[in-house]
Amino acid sequence: MGGTEPRAGHPELECGVGIWDQDVYGNHRLLVDVRAAAPAVAAELPWRRQDVSVRSVTGDVDVIVLAPSGLRVHNTVALEVTEERGRIAFEPVEGPGAYAVHYLPYAHTGKPYYPQAVYRPATRTADPGWAHRCGLTGSAGGWAALPRAEAFRYEAASAVDSFAPLGFAATAEECEALRQAHRGEPFLLFGEDRAHPLGRYGRLPARWARATPGAPFAGTADRGEFYALQVGVYALTDLAGVRAEVRGLPFAVRCPSTGGIDARGDAFERRVDVAAGGVTALWLGVDVPERARPGRYEGEIAVHTDGGPERVLPLLLTVDEASVAGHGAGEPGRLARLRWLDSTFAQDDEVVPPFAPVKADGHRLALLGRTVELGPDGLPHRIASTFTPSVTRADGPERELLAAPLAFDVGRPLDHGPLALDQPGPARVRWSTRATGADVLVRTEGELEADGFLVLRATVEATADTELDVTLDVPVREDVARYAMGLGLTGRACPAAYDWTWDTATRNQDAFWLGDPAAGLQLSLRDEHYARPLNTNYYREKPLATPRSWAGDGQGGVRLRTAGGVRSLAAYSGPLRLRAGESRRFEFRLLLTPFKPLDPARQLGERYFHAYATPAEVAAYGANVVNLHHATPPNPYINDPLLAAETLRAYTDEAHRLGVRVKVYDTVRELTRHTPELPVLAALGDEIFSPGPGGGHAWLQEHMGGSYVPGWVASDVDDVAVVTSGDSRWHNSYVCGIERLRRVVGVDGLYLDDVAYDRVTMKRVRKALARSGDSAPLVDLHSCNQFREADGFASSANLYAELLPYVDRLWLGELFDYDGEGGADGADPAYWLVEISGIPFGLMGEMLEGGGNPWRGLVFGMTARAPMTDVRPLWRAFDRLRLPEAEMTGWWTDEPPVRTGHDAVLATTWRGPGGTATALASWAPDPVDVTLTTDDGRPVAAYAPAIEGFQPERRFAPGEPVPVAPGRGLLLRIDAREEV
Repeated sequence: MGGTEPRAGHPELECGVGIWDQDVYGNHRLLVDVRAAAPAVAAELPWRRQDVSVRSVTGDVDVIVLAPSGLRVHNTVALEVTEERGRIAFEPVEGPGAYAVHYLPYAHTGKPYYPQAVYRPATRTADPGWAHRCGLTGSAGGWAALPRAEAFRYEAASAVDSFAPLGFAATAEECEALRQAHRGEPFLLFGEDRAHPLGRYGRLPARWARATPGAPFAGTADRGEFYALQVGVYALTDLAGVRAEVRGLPFAVRCPSTGGIDARGDAFERRVDVAAGGVTALWLGVDVPERARPGRYEGEIAVHTDGGPERVLPLLLTVDEASVAGHGAGEPGRLARLRWLDSTFAQDDEVVPPFAPVKADGHRLALLGRTVELGPDGLPHRIASTFTPSVTRADGPERELLAAPLAFDVGRPLDHGPLALDQPGPARVRWSTRATGADVLVRTEGELEADGFLVLRATVEATADTELDVTLDVPVREDVARYAMGLGLTGRACPAAYDWTWDTATRNQDAFWLGDPAAGLQLSLRDEHYARPLNTNYYREKPLATPRSWAGDGQGGVRLRTAGGVRSLAAYSGPLRLRAGESRRFEFRLLLTPFKPLDPARQLGERYFHAYATPAEVAAYGANVVNLHHATPPNPYINDPLLAAETLRAYTDEAHRLGVRVKVYDTVRELTRHTPELPVLAALGDEIFSPGPGGGHAWLQEHMGGSYVPGWVASDVDDVAVVTSGDSRWHNSYVCGIERLRRVVGVDGLYLDDVAYDRVTMKRVRKALARSGDSAPLVDLHSCNQFREADGFASSANLYAELLPYVDRLWLGELFDYDGEGGADGADPAYWLVEISGIPFGLMGEMLEGGGNPWRGLVFGMTARAPMTDVRPLWRAFDRLRLPEAEMTGWWTDEPPVRTGHDAVLATTWRGPGGTATALASWAPDPVDVTLTTDDGRPVAAYAPAIEGFQPERRFAPGEPVPVAPGRGLLLRIDAREEV
């Protein structure tokens, strides 16, 4: 797993790589030597299969014999097939030579990106007359009497497919011999080099069965290297709490197998238990200082278990004269990147641009474009926004969001203690308070961060047996809460009333946004048991954990009501019975939107090219930003671009020379099988890789055990991925990898294709990018429409809202409804505004599905993305009209400078050095004529320049009707007298 060349590890056979059609014959074969012509020969095949998950639908897997020419030998009989070996007879149709026995043939079914390997069942192909003549239809004596064809070589279809060296299992006889030789021992130890990771092979490797338990391990490290090694543990009895330490070396050593630092910077321990007969590997990392004295160092690896004696394995480490930079991270095969698992890089409360420090003045907290005032109960009593209606500035007049203070009601009066505030860093303020009431104690802790993230955690403890009915009321002004999204509603005008209840098994729903583009908030509901669910087709494998507090005993939910100019959003638990001393934590998060001002000039000036092409081709096209997807020559591997660092660096250097910035596809949602660390991560149980049903691509079934979620398959580059957990130490490693991509490789940013991590990691990613380069980084987020059954009916913008402060651009792409045919979502401009555009969150973006709708997109400042759609005619029009230099005023503002007089025909206007330009788009079901006027009602003249594929040239006199077809529009220069 993860190696570049298969290594010996089979006791009887040499190991190597061969070439054949994997889709027909599978990934593994044994070569047998036929010495002489005969009607039939017998072969014993010591394949030593692990057989963790590989099975055919009927039980055993077929055995196929190929002659030296590649011709299939149909006269083949499998007399015995076990995990350890096979006994077959076949007709050597081409006489003496090397015959290939393929013992795990499969067929891939289903979609090419998500295939399912089905192993071929045992099938009779031998002629009955031949079998009878050769004595193969009765007892095994006929097989024993045949001439032997000796197995001499194991071959895999590629190095990454190979079982060598630790994937060949010891036989039962070999295991019994070890047990007898070490009777009374609880476990045996085997030192093993990093080049031979155990991964998820669950049975004792034959290599270890033939080795001497407890023999000294010798390794060689460079100065400055994080030197990784493993100690194998073979359990002769049930083992609990297995752990390891290194003694005697003058260097720092860690054991990532038994704990470390989690994705939030907190230390944790990982318990390792091994059942009798099982095997595991404990990984160790030795931090060799750059100034270490070269020479030989002696130490020992001590392995302990709960309640048992320790066992010791001598360790001999030679430190070379050579030194290595970056602890060896630049050479992934060293596994030195395992050091990143415990990194706390960018885990701080420093501010990242464009945000400013949170300013605390008593209980008044100010941040970019927003203000929060806390009441004595620790809840917001005021929230105000100073974003302008166009969302292009954050210095407008203050506008109140709340109609009244937030209220957290436990059904009885509470006596609140003092509110204590502190500021651990410029980007965060936190506070706490306590309150008491009849039979109840409430502890409230809150935080507000510079990006507008506000969280409150109210722990309700019963001081006597009691019944509560907890309610959180968020009263928002009706004139602010114009739009809504979440809890089963796609983006739309906010309804007057709405009711929702928990259904986490099928619904990825725990958050609701309401507001308008210049002021809004998202409320999400959690408790201490929250775990980030999987998304993008995988939600059913790991859904939301229903919060025991907010859902109560099954009667909790959310209701929205409107009265007296107030939209009251209330979350309630329903009747909740607590015994004395029992507590429930009610966590509620408020994301205060928009997060930052729009930057229309940047939006129109950055021209994205989303496909592989040479830097010269990208520049010649007219683009100045290129996204490099995985499965492309500079970025061939799924979510590990550092494996091709040199190639990517050369591409990036050339692109920069031509004025093109480079962004790479890199997320943690899934991970390529080519990552050298993958076997180590796989050995950490379900910490890094999400547990699941298994199956999928053959490589996964043969190397990943039985519990995992199959990931994306890039068949054009023969890559396979496995799905990661939504929250793990791999996020620490990911952040370090991003920093290296920026600092060493020189990339300008990231293309994120749906995201598996939370805002903590997203914030660290942004900091890593900002701190490791000289220019502002670029991050864009793509999502397939998550509002469908496979994804738990979660609107993408709502699902990813917590990440959007650190994103520069959106690309809400596949399966999004841009046209709204038949009255579907896209028929409503509110859906575009809230669900697609990103504008209420301080972002702009592009369209994908079917090229989008260019006319409707333009009133949001959106185009499709090149080269899938040729948007160069629009780019040229933007430059002629000088739109990147102009100030944009969207149709959603209360006073747009150009008006159409028709509610279903919207107008967005740019005013700048090139004059005034207006984009029109219709959501009317029929053709309409509109008359363009200024905000004071004066009719205006307009000129429509010719834009290929978008509009013909036309002129309109003041007051002249402008025809607009359904779903279409125009880009006009206002008061024009000459051609553009």
